[in-house]
Amino acid sequence: MSNHIKKVYSLYASIYDTLFGKLFEHGRHTALKMMDIEPHDTILEVGVGTGLSLPLYPKGIKIIGIDLSEEMLMKAKAKKMKYALNNVHLSTMDASLMAFGDNTFHKVIASHVITVVPDPLRTLNEIKRVCKKDGYIFILNYAGIDNPLISRFEKIISPLRDKLGLGKHFDLNMLLQKACLSPISKQHVNILNACQIIKCRNNTTAENH
Repeated sequence: MSNHIKKVYSLYASIYDTLFGKLFEHGRHTALKMMDIEPHDTILEVGVGTGLSLPLYPKGIKIIGIDLSEEMLMKAKAKKMKYALNNVHLSTMDASLMAFGDNTFHKVIASHVITVVPDPLRTLNEIKRVCKKDGYIFILNYAGIDNPLISRFEKIISPLRDKLGLGKHFDLNMLLQKACLSPISKQHVNILNACQIIKCRNNTTAENH
Protein backbone atom coordinates (compact mmCIF):
# COMPACT_ATOMS: atom_id res chain seq x y z
CA MET A 1 0.00 0.00 0.00
CA SER A 2 1.36 3.43 -0.90
CA ASN A 3 2.30 6.03 1.68
CA HIS A 4 -0.55 8.18 0.36
CA ILE A 5 -3.11 5.47 1.11
CA LYS A 6 -1.61 4.85 4.56
CA LYS A 7 -1.94 8.55 5.37
CA VAL A 8 -5.50 8.70 4.07
CA TYR A 9 -6.63 5.74 6.14
CA SER A 10 -4.90 7.04 9.25
CA LEU A 11 -7.18 10.06 8.87
CA TYR A 12 -10.24 7.89 8.13
CA ALA A 13 -9.72 5.66 11.17
CA SER A 14 -11.65 7.83 13.62
CA ILE A 15 -14.64 8.36 11.30
CA TYR A 16 -14.61 5.19 9.18
CA ASP A 17 -17.34 3.38 11.12
CA THR A 18 -19.60 6.43 10.97
CA LEU A 19 -19.07 6.89 7.23
CA PHE A 20 -19.19 3.29 6.08
CA GLY A 21 -20.64 1.22 8.92
CA LYS A 22 -24.30 1.27 7.90
CA LEU A 23 -23.53 1.97 4.25
CA PHE A 24 -21.77 -1.39 3.76
CA GLU A 25 -23.58 -3.38 6.46
CA HIS A 26 -25.64 -5.43 4.00
CA GLY A 27 -22.51 -6.48 2.13
CA ARG A 28 -20.76 -7.65 5.30
CA HIS A 29 -23.69 -9.79 6.43
CA THR A 30 -24.20 -11.26 2.96
CA ALA A 31 -20.50 -12.06 2.61
CA LEU A 32 -20.48 -13.97 5.90
CA LYS A 33 -23.46 -16.03 4.75
CA MET A 34 -21.79 -16.78 1.41
CA MET A 35 -18.64 -17.93 3.20
CA ASP A 36 -20.60 -20.80 4.77
CA ILE A 37 -18.05 -21.09 7.57
CA GLU A 38 -17.46 -24.56 9.01
CA PRO A 39 -16.17 -25.36 12.53
CA HIS A 40 -12.67 -26.36 11.35
CA ASP A 41 -12.13 -23.30 9.12
CA THR A 42 -9.29 -20.85 9.56
CA ILE A 43 -10.21 -17.49 8.01
CA LEU A 44 -8.04 -14.65 6.76
CA GLU A 45 -9.57 -11.20 6.34
CA VAL A 46 -7.34 -9.06 4.16
CA GLY A 47 -7.80 -5.36 4.88
CA VAL A 48 -9.71 -5.90 8.11
CA GLY A 49 -9.73 -2.13 8.72
CA THR A 50 -11.56 -1.11 11.88
CA GLY A 51 -12.92 -4.62 12.33
CA LEU A 52 -16.56 -3.95 11.48
CA SER A 53 -17.05 -7.57 10.40
CA LEU A 54 -15.28 -9.21 13.34
CA PRO A 55 -18.33 -9.58 15.66
CA LEU A 56 -20.20 -11.37 12.83
CA TYR A 57 -17.92 -14.41 12.72
CA PRO A 58 -18.74 -17.56 14.74
CA LYS A 59 -16.97 -17.33 18.10
CA GLY A 60 -15.16 -20.68 17.80
CA ILE A 61 -13.54 -19.96 14.44
CA LYS A 62 -9.92 -18.82 14.15
CA ILE A 63 -9.89 -15.43 12.42
CA ILE A 64 -6.75 -13.63 11.27
CA GLY A 65 -7.17 -10.00 10.27
CA ILE A 66 -4.45 -7.95 8.59
CA ASP A 67 -4.18 -4.32 7.60
CA LEU A 68 -1.33 -1.94 6.85
CA SER A 69 -2.93 1.00 8.67
CA GLU A 70 -2.01 0.84 12.35
CA GLU A 71 -4.64 3.47 13.13
CA MET A 72 -7.38 1.32 11.59
CA LEU A 73 -6.10 -1.74 13.42
CA MET A 74 -6.26 0.10 16.74
CA LYS A 75 -10.02 0.43 16.19
CA ALA A 76 -10.23 -3.27 15.32
CA LYS A 77 -8.31 -4.17 18.48
CA ALA A 78 -10.78 -2.10 20.52
CA LYS A 79 -13.65 -4.16 19.04
CA LYS A 80 -11.78 -7.36 19.84
CA MET A 81 -11.58 -6.27 23.48
CA LYS A 82 -15.17 -4.98 23.60
CA TYR A 83 -16.69 -8.19 22.25
CA ALA A 84 -14.16 -10.55 23.91
CA LEU A 85 -13.14 -11.99 20.55
CA ASN A 86 -10.39 -14.29 21.77
CA ASN A 87 -10.55 -16.19 18.48
CA VAL A 88 -9.41 -13.11 16.55
CA HIS A 89 -5.75 -12.32 15.84
CA LEU A 90 -4.78 -8.98 14.29
CA SER A 91 -1.51 -8.03 12.57
CA THR A 92 -0.05 -5.10 10.70
CA MET A 93 0.85 -6.50 7.30
CA ASP A 94 1.11 -5.65 3.61
CA ALA A 95 -1.45 -7.66 1.62
CA SER A 96 0.92 -7.90 -1.35
CA LEU A 97 3.68 -9.49 0.75
CA MET A 98 2.15 -11.59 3.51
CA ALA A 99 4.15 -13.37 6.19
CA PHE A 100 2.03 -16.54 6.11
CA GLY A 101 3.07 -19.86 4.68
CA ASP A 102 1.59 -21.40 1.57
CA ASN A 103 -1.79 -23.18 1.87
CA THR A 104 -2.58 -21.77 5.31
CA PHE A 105 -6.22 -20.63 5.21
CA HIS A 106 -9.43 -22.44 4.29
CA LYS A 107 -11.10 -19.19 3.27
CA VAL A 108 -9.81 -15.69 2.50
CA ILE A 109 -11.93 -12.57 2.15
CA ALA A 110 -10.81 -9.18 0.86
CA SER A 111 -13.38 -6.44 1.41
CA HIS A 112 -12.94 -3.12 -0.42
CA VAL A 113 -9.22 -3.83 -0.83
CA ILE A 114 -8.43 -4.87 -4.39
CA THR A 115 -9.18 -1.46 -5.91
CA VAL A 116 -7.06 0.32 -3.29
CA VAL A 117 -3.76 -1.59 -3.36
CA PRO A 118 -1.07 -0.40 -5.81
CA ASP A 119 -0.65 -3.84 -7.41
CA PRO A 120 -3.99 -5.72 -7.43
CA LEU A 121 -2.64 -8.73 -9.36
CA ARG A 122 0.25 -9.25 -6.97
CA THR A 123 -2.16 -9.01 -4.05
CA LEU A 124 -4.53 -11.56 -5.59
CA ASN A 125 -1.64 -13.93 -6.22
CA GLU A 126 -0.58 -13.56 -2.59
CA ILE A 127 -4.14 -14.34 -1.50
CA LYS A 128 -4.08 -17.45 -3.68
CA ARG A 129 -0.73 -18.49 -2.23
CA VAL A 130 -1.85 -18.38 1.41
CA CYS A 131 -5.26 -19.92 0.66
CA LYS A 132 -5.39 -23.71 0.73
CA LYS A 133 -5.70 -25.57 -2.54
CA ASP A 134 -9.43 -25.94 -3.22
CA GLY A 135 -10.10 -23.33 -0.53
CA TYR A 136 -12.32 -20.34 -1.24
CA ILE A 137 -11.55 -16.70 -1.96
CA PHE A 138 -14.16 -13.96 -1.56
CA ILE A 139 -13.82 -10.47 -3.02
CA LEU A 140 -16.23 -7.76 -1.90
CA ASN A 141 -15.84 -4.55 -3.84
CA TYR A 142 -17.51 -1.79 -5.83
CA ALA A 143 -15.57 -2.65 -8.96
CA GLY A 144 -16.57 -4.66 -11.99
CA ILE A 145 -20.28 -3.91 -11.66
CA ASP A 146 -22.22 -5.27 -14.64
CA ASN A 147 -24.58 -2.28 -14.73
CA PRO A 148 -23.22 -0.08 -17.58
CA LEU A 149 -24.54 3.13 -16.01
CA ILE A 150 -22.79 2.47 -12.70
CA SER A 151 -19.65 1.35 -14.51
CA ARG A 152 -19.59 4.57 -16.56
CA PHE A 153 -20.05 6.66 -13.41
CA GLU A 154 -17.22 4.72 -11.72
CA LYS A 155 -14.86 5.65 -14.57
CA ILE A 156 -15.77 9.33 -14.31
CA ILE A 157 -15.15 9.58 -10.56
CA SER A 158 -12.20 7.16 -10.52
CA PRO A 159 -9.47 9.86 -10.25
CA LEU A 160 -11.27 11.49 -7.31
CA ARG A 161 -11.88 8.13 -5.61
CA ASP A 162 -8.21 7.25 -5.99
CA LYS A 163 -7.11 10.51 -4.34
CA LEU A 164 -9.54 9.90 -1.49
CA GLY A 165 -8.17 6.40 -0.98
CA LEU A 166 -11.45 4.78 -2.06
CA GLY A 167 -9.99 2.85 -4.96
CA LYS A 168 -9.68 3.20 -8.70
CA HIS A 169 -11.76 1.83 -11.54
CA PHE A 170 -10.50 -1.17 -13.50
CA ASP A 171 -11.79 -4.29 -15.20
CA LEU A 172 -12.17 -6.75 -12.31
CA ASN A 173 -13.12 -9.63 -14.59
CA MET A 174 -9.89 -9.20 -16.53
CA LEU A 175 -7.93 -9.06 -13.28
CA LEU A 176 -9.48 -12.33 -12.13
CA GLN A 177 -8.57 -13.93 -15.46
CA LYS A 178 -4.95 -12.83 -15.09
CA ALA A 179 -4.91 -14.33 -11.60
CA CYS A 180 -6.45 -17.55 -12.95
CA LEU A 181 -9.48 -17.19 -10.69
CA SER A 182 -12.87 -18.23 -12.04
CA PRO A 183 -15.93 -16.92 -10.17
CA ILE A 184 -18.25 -19.60 -8.84
CA SER A 185 -20.94 -17.10 -7.91
CA LYS A 186 -21.57 -13.37 -7.70
CA GLN A 187 -24.06 -11.41 -5.65
CA HIS A 188 -24.84 -7.71 -5.73
CA VAL A 189 -25.10 -5.95 -2.38
CA ASN A 190 -25.42 -2.57 -0.66
CA ILE A 191 -27.23 0.55 -1.84
CA LEU A 192 -28.20 0.49 -5.55
CA ASN A 193 -26.48 -2.91 -5.77
CA ALA A 194 -23.33 -0.86 -6.27
CA CYS A 195 -21.07 -3.56 -4.82
CA GLN A 196 -20.68 -7.23 -5.50
CA ILE A 197 -19.32 -10.28 -3.72
CA ILE A 198 -17.41 -12.69 -5.90
CA LYS A 199 -16.73 -16.25 -4.73
CA CYS A 200 -13.85 -18.17 -6.32
CA ARG A 201 -12.32 -21.57 -5.69
CA ASN A 202 -8.56 -21.69 -5.36
CA ASN A 203 -7.94 -24.59 -7.70
CA THR A 204 -5.22 -23.11 -9.90
CA THR A 205 -1.62 -22.20 -9.17
CA ALA A 206 -0.82 -18.53 -8.59
CA GLU A 207 1.40 -16.99 -11.25
CA ASN A 208 4.38 -14.85 -10.42
CA HIS A 209 4.10 -11.21 -11.59
